[in-house]
Amino acid sequence: MLLRVVTEDWVSAAIIVGTLPLIPIFMMLIGWATQARMDRQWQLLSRLSGHFLDVVAGLPTLKVFGRAKAQAESIRKITGEYRRATMRTLRIAFLSSFALELLATISVALVAVTIGMRLVHGNMELYDGLVILILAPEAYLPLRQVGARYHAAVEGVAAAEEIFAVLEAPVPAGGTGVVPAGGAVGVAVDGVTVRYPGRAADAVRGVSFAVEPGETVALVGPSGSGKSTLLNVLLGFVRPTAGRALVGGADLADVSLDGWRERVAWVPQRPHLFAGTIAENVRLARPGAADADVVEALRAAGAGEFVAGLPRGVETVLGEDGAGLSAGQRQRIALARAFLADRPVVLLDEPTAALDGETEAGIVEAVRRLAVGRTVVMVVHRPALLGVADRVVRVDAVVGGADDRGDGNGGGGLGSRAGGGSS
Repeated sequence: MLLRVVTEDWVSAAIIVGTLPLIPIFMMLIGWATQARMDRQWQLLSRLSGHFLDVVAGLPTLKVFGRAKAQAESIRKITGEYRRATMRTLRIAFLSSFALELLATISVALVAVTIGMRLVHGNMELYDGLVILILAPEAYLPLRQVGARYHAAVEGVAAAEEIFAVLEAPVPAGGTGVVPAGGAVGVAVDGVTVRYPGRAADAVRGVSFAVEPGETVALVGPSGSGKSTLLNVLLGFVRPTAGRALVGGADLADVSLDGWRERVAWVPQRPHLFAGTIAENVRLARPGAADADVVEALRAAGAGEFVAGLPRGVETVLGEDGAGLSAGQRQRIALARAFLADRPVVLLDEPTAALDGETEAGIVEAVRRLAVGRTVVMVVHRPALLGVADRVVRVDAVVGGADDRGDGNGGGGLGSRAGGGSS
């Protein structure tokens, strides 16, 4: 199109070429002026969304304690702040769009004035003048459209920056060593200290203990002493600030984390169940497992009876996060994953937390079956699981190493004491 204008009238083409760069220059200047406002607007929207989600999730609690109206006032305040920030941003957007449109209009007007003057003096044919007047606005149209969509793009970039900050966060690099082959593998932590970023205190300080191959060890201690953190260290999710974790005698930092996790079954305190069938959730541990293996894993975990009683059995579809199942049933599904995985090391994080006595007894028996022939480390708060353990390690605020002075009989005796900290 610009080439056609050049062939028809080089003067008009020169005006267009000279004024076109002004539009992106003005867009850049306006973008710098609005960036801070866009960032603030996105922060307010994130704050509003998070607060609203918290209120909806905790609505029964707020109702019971009579705080629902107070939270409504809080949401109204945040919404007002977001509305005012949005209006300020929109004012800038409208003014910038007006400035860009005005610049493009003035540029076209310059072309029209020069054409008119030459037509009056007989220096241009009418046909050529009409062609230029029709084509000139089209030369500015793409940049005008970019300007109209610029502010929506800036808001999208502000949102994307937060997403990419998470996606680009560095993943702890594992080693390349091979996990020792064979059956049950011993694990140990040696002087492990963990301090999370931004925290002033250590979550775990100077903890040392060892678990022999095939041994079941219970970690006990007050809430906040860092027991779950120690499991995360053994899983490779958290890298110690000091000290080291050992798997089969090898430093976990030197071992391939993917290879190590293929040897570990993990049952967290609050297992996550995905939207899908019960069979699909159990098969996360071994995607190619046969239906008979899934049913056997459920039976071993004590879930066979309640699953068989469901209308579609293992093909029953669960909602998000296992909606439709009780806490005990979700825990049994998680244990079934561990049975199906059939891995030599098992890590359990309070598998009987918040369960009634009857359900707890069933979980304890399932854990007892799971522990046979495997190395097991489990975080325990309730005494029912202590009977499964060969040894008990207490994690508390005392900095020190293992103090083997227990009877090792698998009861409640204190097998060893490890230093700890508060999380």
